[in-house]
Order: sequence, then structure tokens, then C-alpha cells
Amino acid sequence: MTRPSGAHAPTPPDEAVESQGACYVGRVARPLKPARDAALAQATDVGRARFRKSSVRNARQKPTIFAVAERAQVAISTVSRVLNGGRASELARERVLLAIQELGYSPSLAAQRMVTRRAGCIGLCVNSSQSPWFSQILAGVEEALAPSRKSVLLASMLQGGQYDPSAVLAWIAEGRVDGLIIVRFSERDQPLFQAASSAGLPVVLIAPDLNAPADFIVRCNNVEAGWLVAQHLAALGHRHVTFAGGPPESLDTRDRLKGLSDGLAERGIALAPDQIWFGSDYTADAGEEHARRFLALVPRSRPSAVVLGNDVMALTFMRCLLQHGVAVPAAVSVVGFDGVPDGGRCWPGLTTVEQPTIEMGATACRALLECVENPTRDRVTNMEYGVEILIRESTGPAAEQARRKRAAPLGSAARGLRAKSRA
Repeated sequence: MTRPSGAHAPTPPDEAVESQGACYVGRVARPLKPARDAALAQATDVGRARFRKSSVRNARQKPTIFAVAERAQVAISTVSRVLNGGRASELARERVLLAIQELGYSPSLAAQRMVTRRAGCIGLCVNSSQSPWFSQILAGVEEALAPSRKSVLLASMLQGGQYDPSAVLAWIAEGRVDGLIIVRFSERDQPLFQAASSAGLPVVLIAPDLNAPADFIVRCNNVEAGWLVAQHLAALGHRHVTFAGGPPESLDTRDRLKGLSDGLAERGIALAPDQIWFGSDYTADAGEEHARRFLALVPRSRPSAVVLGNDVMALTFMRCLLQHGVAVPAAVSVVGFDGVPDGGRCWPGLTTVEQPTIEMGATACRALLECVENPTRDRVTNMEYGVEILIRESTGPAAEQARRKRAAPLGSAARGLRAKSRA
């Protein structure tokens, strides 16, 4: 039979056929009908329109930083400072926080970091995070950091007895922190300080053992601390006092020794060179070392009071003496520095000079956040806190004075009996 003109041969099974610009696979290849095409296109357009309306509605419902500024009647920069822990008046801060709560505003951290080119983290560096004194510093940092929505990276640089700042150097090189707080900055931390400065990062120091051109320095008045201890011991009648401090290169140790020496000198008491001992650090091991030195002395030549470099050393020193039968404070009075909570939980309670450690940590953190937020603003670069002596059971009258006090009533009674017998 002759095939009609324009007719197509039957479609082979399972053969791909190209028809009207579309490829079909199957037994029969048919193009989509125009009506179906139109229906699908219309449905697609409706779906897109609904998505756009939903997006617009969600965008309208989600508050922005502009809405917060308008509600609080402050500038957008003020809202930004409050969100990032920067400086703002108490009234402005309260209004911004109230507006955020009312509007349900939640800033996008990822967007903030893209715009500001900041990491949203600060670095906190210390030799060892195990110190009770540092635990209070950390509490202050966390307290000040909480409203800023920033995070803190913590590095203990003394691991297994070896100093290793590589983790902090990596933070700096990788841009993972916006600034550093270095606790007890010393000579070996100089390369760390230089690396941060070269990267344009602000640096804040807490209780540094070495002065450096940091953006902000927080410390307490350790000369006053030593002087307060001297007045307390002199009032108790102690004239044979020993200072058992931390490392001789430590600024804290030198200042506490100066205050103690000056305060004793005011009361006519000399601190002899052989009564000044230094330890290798501020750890419990150093306190035990001082205890062995004390116990090696002939009892009659032992000092009546020992002033340790910090509370950890003093608590360990006192424990070793008690283990060897040396009564505290009957045989020797013991004093520490820092005011860590453990000093008030033992018996006898430790007499110490308290630092506002939590406040120092919070101040250092707020100063660093301010430096990050406003790097060009002029500001105070040094904060020195006063101290307070906490008198507990580890200090008492010197042995000689105690003996005189005990003998006085007996002497008076004996004189009275002699007077009666003469009568």
C-alpha cells in the first residue's frame, strides 16, 4: 500500500523521538497539549505570587534594627553599641532593651559579622585556668560579655609544664578573635602581644607582671595590700615577720613586698633580707616549698608570722604546718593575698587581702568590647582598684605577747596575795 503524503512511520518501541523541541522516551511520543501547558503555567504563576506575598508578609513581621531605634527613640548606632556591649547611657540602654523585648527583635549574627567584618569572639589567655583567682576573673568576663551576644575563646598556655601559645597565635592569624585579654602578662608573652598588635587587634591586660603599651590595663593596688598586712601584724605584736612571695620578677610580688616593708618600717620593724623568700611561681607547690623551708628552721628562730604571695600558697603552707603539729596561729600567723572563696571555707580561716577580682574581669571585658566597637575613641587606659583586708582565724597575737597577756592576770593575783600576807 502506498503511504499517504506527509504521513509518519509508526514509532518504534522504546525509542526516543524529538518532537516540537521536546524529547520523549516511550512507546508513543506525543507533545503536551496547549491547554495543559497553559494550566501548568497559570498554576506556577499563582504559586510564585503566593510565595512573594508570604515573603513580604514575613519581612514586614520581622522587626529590624531601624524599628528598634525608632521605638526606643535613639540612633541606630546606639542600638548597635548596646547589642555589641559598647558604651551607652543607662537610660538609652534600658530603652533599647525594652524596645527589643517589645518587638521581639533578634539580630542576625551572621549578617552582623559580614557587615562588620568581625569574628564575634574575644580571646582570653592565661597560664593556667585551674587557679581559683582566675575562676573569678572568668566569672567577671562572662558577666560583662553576656549582653553583647559575643563568645569567648579560652586558652591555657601552660600545658604539662610547657609554655605553648600556639593556639592563641592561630586565633590571631586566622582572624578568629576581635581582641585579646591577657591575664598576668609576662616577658614570655611579648611575641603574643606583638602578633596581636600587628594584626590590629586591641589588647587588654589584667594584673600584668610586666608593663606594656596595651589598650587598657586593670590591676589592684598591691603596695596598699602589703601595707595593710604590715599594720595588722604590727598591731598583733609581731616583730619577726617573713615574706614568702611568688617569682622575684613578678610585679605583684615586688609591690606587695614594698608595701609590707614600708608598713613595718613605719612601726619600727625591719624586714631582714634573710626573711624574704621567693618562689618559682604562685602555685600550691611554691607554698609547700616555703613550708619545708620554715619547718627546717630551729623552732626558736622561726618567724612569728609568714606572709605568702597569694591565697593558694598560703593555704598549702598552712596545711603543711598543721600536718607537722605547728599550731596556727598560736605558733605562727599566716596571711595570703587575693581573697579567694576557699580561704573562708577552711579552718582556721585564712586572713587575706581581698581584690575585687570579679569586677576586674568585668571591667577588662567591657574595655575590650569598647575598643572593638570604637577603636579610635580616646579613653582611660589604666584602672587600679583598692583592696580590703579580711581578718580571720589564721592570725593572732605574737607568741611573746600572748605569753605576757596570759601571765599578767597571774602576776596581779600573786601581788595581791603577797600584799595580803604582809598585812
